[in-house]
Amino acid sequence: MRYYKIHFSFLLVAASQLALGADDSAKMVSLEAAKEYAVQHNFGVLALRKEVEEVEARRGRARSKFFPTLGVAGGADTEMSSTSTSSSPLGYVYSNFNLFSGFEDIYRSEMASLEVEKAELRLRRTEFRVGLDVERVFHQYLFKKSSIGLKEEAIKSNESHKKMAAQKRSSGMASDSDIMEFDLKDALLNSDLLLLRQELEESRTSLKHLLGEEIGSRIEPVGSLQHQHLKGKLMDHVKRIQTDSENVVVAVKDLAIANIQSKASRSKWLPRVDLELVAGYLPWDLRTVPGGTSMVGGKIVARFDLFSGFDTLYERREQLAKQLRLESELKDAILDAVTETENAYRRIATIQARVDLEEQNERRAKKYYASVLSEYRRGIKNSADLRVASDGVYDAAMKREGFKFDFLSQRLELERALGGPVATDTIGDGLNLNEGKTK
Repeated sequence: MRYYKIHFSFLLVAASQLALGADDSAKMVSLEAAKEYAVQHNFGVLALRKEVEEVEARRGRARSKFFPTLGVAGGADTEMSSTSTSSSPLGYVYSNFNLFSGFEDIYRSEMASLEVEKAELRLRRTEFRVGLDVERVFHQYLFKKSSIGLKEEAIKSNESHKKMAAQKRSSGMASDSDIMEFDLKDALLNSDLLLLRQELEESRTSLKHLLGEEIGSRIEPVGSLQHQHLKGKLMDHVKRIQTDSENVVVAVKDLAIANIQSKASRSKWLPRVDLELVAGYLPWDLRTVPGGTSMVGGKIVARFDLFSGFDTLYERREQLAKQLRLESELKDAILDAVTETENAYRRIATIQARVDLEEQNERRAKKYYASVLSEYRRGIKNSADLRVASDGVYDAAMKREGFKFDFLSQRLELERALGGPVATDTIGDGLNLNEGKTK
């Protein structure tokens, strides 16, 4: 079974390399550049930008109710009776202006403004989430890359151990089994290396998909996994939920819109007052002097519906039920965000402590390995002891990189729950993958 697995992995790696095309030159990409590029080319972001334009136009339409309508009319008007027929050309300008609508137009304008704010919020949060997706795959690539580097170091170290064992065997201080032990380890390490290279290419392909890059281009993320510590206490992050969490803020906007919509529905219980003006050659029925030609006419009309078939009653009930539903959804969104934040924070705190411990374990493993290597050269320790000590160094290093990657992944989950970046400290030297975030 292992042979077929290795063979299949080799085919996948080969196919991936062929897909890169003849040009093997790498395009170096930093994290911030990758995030910026993805945000500019993401189709979901582009759609939301158009949605913002759409709701802004809708807000303009809502505000158009505060202006009068103007128009022109022309034709001929004929009045017939049993004794005579009178015909007169007509042409006039007309204007209608609403003086009072029960405040409905004001409420509609306020709702339209809140819809614009909600669309702009969704756009900003979507841009942020796209950046988080890029950062997740970027970190994954760097983790696979660092794992390959550690695996290659382990292979070189095993080759060195194998040469020492061969020298000992030639002097009669070691047996063939010592050589076989290092041969077996070499085969296992190279098998793992093949799989890691395949996973590295898969991460590269995922990143290219997020960036929208052509399959023929080879991108090479730059940087290294950072050992970070999270700033702030749990309650410092929980306090941000009501102002930063996307689901919570959108739910707040929806509830505010529903409240205004409920007020707008009450406007139907109030009269509507319109001013209508006309000027020019008017129809017969609008002329102030029968048989004459009137140039100007105007009227103020007040309308009040006494019965609407219970439409206003059921609309009122609908709006009250909608408000109560949105209030429950808001509370649920807050609880979900608090739960996600608490879980991510506690996982981060645990991982953060384990990274510190693994760095200490790595130092201990290196010290132990140096001692065993010295004793092996003097014939005190055997090949199995050397292999175990060497594996300890590699395992500790892999755990350290793994926990660093887990920390970065959980930090992204915390940022996703909060809807914004969190402050971190970078421990040690190196390129800061969190450049541009709050420090």
